[in-house]
Amino acid sequence: PVGLTASTFPTKLWRLASSPHVRSVRWDGRATGLLIHRALFEHDLLSPAPHTFRALWSRSIVHQLNYYGFYKVPGWVSVAVPGNAEAWLHYSN
Repeated sequence: PVGLTASTFPTKLWRLASSPHVRSVRWDGRATGLLIHRALFEHDLLSPAPHTFRALWSRSIVHQLNYYGFYKVPGWVSVAVPGNAEAWLHYSN
């Protein structure tokens, strides 16, 4: 799409969710939203040096998600997510 380059937030997010090597971001079961494990995301992608995103989690990442039409799905829990399902945040678009 026009305006999306390799360095834009949606492109980076798509690559992360589609990569078998990234543990912290994945597509939801319908591939219409994202599951993000905040602690893993911060550890793997934001620290000690931000490799993928030049931001800390809190406001900046959430702001970018909201800016591009994602919204947090409240009260989402799934048994399809291994480990602690409550650690995963669900964002839909």
